[in-house]
Amino acid sequence: MEYETLSRYSTDSKIAFLDQDEVDGLIRSINILKSKILNTTRDSYTEVVIGSRSGFEAGGYFEGGKWTTFIKLERFDKESYVFMKPEDFDRLLELLQLAKQRLV
Repeated sequence: MEYETLSRYSTDSKIAFLDQDEVDGLIRSINILKSKILNTTRDSYTEVVIGSRSGFEAGGYFEGGKWTTFIKLERFDKESYVFMKPEDFDRLLELLQLAKQRLV
């Protein structure tokens, strides 16, 4: 996955790779996140994160009465967050399933 960040003075590409054996787990985890977590409410700030060996993360946090979902491409780079609407995970799942088909 690649994300290009733009600043006033430069452009930077953030890139994440998943190992082949991590794709199935990420698909299952996002499905669980969507079906069992994102439709709930919480009394306090709550964060759920799925991580890979390379530092890629997908998850969401509940704050201010709503869930915000995200992916983070690079482990130690706060500029590599991509914030999404919860329904954007549907598109991410489609892309992951397409990638999975191409790996076989």
